[in-house]
Amino acid sequence: MDVHMSVLEGSVGILPRRLMVREQDLFLARAILRDNDIHLSD
Repeated sequence: MDVHMSVLEGSVGILPRRLMVREQDLFLARAILRDNDIHLSD
């Protein structure tokens, strides 16, 4: 989805990262992120 975004951004880290998961894995993915203190922006 963001194949060319790293070229535009460089290594500055200013663009938000996106994580794609299958709908059936959404609950588990959210739990893993929460358990690792990674906050989502909806």
